[in-house]
Amino acid sequence: MPSSRIGKYISILNRQSQKYLHHLVEQYGIGYSSYYFVMYIGSNPKCSQREMCDSMAMDQAMATREMRRLEQCGYIIREKRPGNAKTYEISLSDSGQRLYRELKNKLMEWWGELLEECAIDPEPFSEQLRIMAKAAYQKAGGTESEGKRTEKMR
Repeated sequence: MPSSRIGKYISILNRQSQKYLHHLVEQYGIGYSSYYFVMYIGSNPKCSQREMCDSMAMDQAMATREMRRLEQCGYIIREKRPGNAKTYEISLSDSGQRLYRELKNKLMEWWGELLEECAIDPEPFSEQLRIMAKAAYQKAGGTESEGKRTEKMR
């Protein structure tokens, strides 16, 4: 397959996934961007906003707006980090935990159905995508922590 089509197909998959997620998250009164924060916090409880932004290569200002929205909706809890009064630890509240599980299950279901419908074995496909993600980080001048993060995604 010519490499010019790979980007096209990845873009189509990304847009359709975004469309599905957008429809899914609006039921919970949050926006598409909040999805990523909920998923990160659910996997990394007691993280700081800076840690989250660095890990996801997200803008601090956008993260601040999303944290405010998630806190107002009752999905997250911010508490001062012991020993560092300037840093807040962010965790999911009980309703945030339910939201996290629901979003994770729905997205896994969506991808599972898509892979099954297309008769694609998820294990080798996932490994190939991980290898490509790592290479993309390196080619784009990504940080060492981003490269290590793709290594951990096995």
